[in-house]
Order: sequence, then structure tokens, then C-alpha cells
Amino acid sequence: MHYVIASVSESTLVAWQDSFVDLPDVIFRVGAGSAVSFDCDAQLMNFYLAHDRYGGTPEIGRAQVLVNTRNDSSPRYVVATPPFAGGGREVTDPAELEERLYYTFSACFDKVSGTNEREPDVIERVLIHVEGMGLEEIGREPSIRALRRAMQKT
Repeated sequence: MHYVIASVSESTLVAWQDSFVDLPDVIFRVGAGSAVSFDCDAQLMNFYLAHDRYGGTPEIGRAQVLVNTRNDSSPRYVVATPPFAGGGREVTDPAELEERLYYTFSACFDKVSGTNEREPDVIERVLIHVEGMGLEEIGREPSIRALRRAMQKT
């Protein structure tokens, strides 16, 4: 699997690039929408936005691959993050936040892998948009550590 990490801010992207420089299957792009997703097969998206735009029903603890039939700027597949029970309480401890994010990314990548087992290589390149996922607001360092761990697991 290949990953595209994107941000609308070049300065934000530099910090992420520095943290992933040693991973060969990661590329970086500045921009939004089709400017960064043009060759991606799938995009990670927060469950509430994904299900609102692309259908399906959120299920606690379960990531889902949704088909984009809207012909908008998102890739053909949208990977909805798994919602947490009770909406998920706010987490302020960086270690706990990292674990929650790791679970989120891992669940999404596992779902992509499962999709590829059923339909070989249908999803080869996955977009993770920093602002689109709210990762800067959540916390840059826990987000970076969690994403690295999840990518290295796949």
C-alpha cells in the first residue's frame, strides 16, 4: 500500500515530512481536493462526514469502506474511521490519544487490506489529509506517532 499525506499548509507538511522521511511508500502533497487526491484510490475520512456524504451507517469500533458515487473531488473509495462508543470522550493524555489514533488508523488500513483481499489491488494509494482528518487540532505528535505505527504494521 502507498500513502499520500497532504496538507493545505506547506509549513505543516514539512513537519510531517520530517517524521516520515524513512518510509518509502509515503509521498507528500500541498493542497486540497483533487489537487492532492488525483491518483488516490481511497481517502481516510472522519466517520460523521464520510457517512453524511457517502452513505452507510456508522458502527461503533468499525471502519468502513464506502463507494464514492458523487463524482466529487474525493477518490472512488472513502474509508470511514470507526466511531467510539458514546461519541468518544475527550482525551487529553498524549499517550492515550496516540493509542486511540493508532486504533483508528489501524482499523482503516485493516479494512483497506480486507477490501484488497476480496478485490486484488483495488486500493493501492490512500490519502490522509492532515486538516481533513483534523490531525493538527487533535495533536501533531501523537497523530504522527500513531500514523507511523499503523503504516509500519501494514
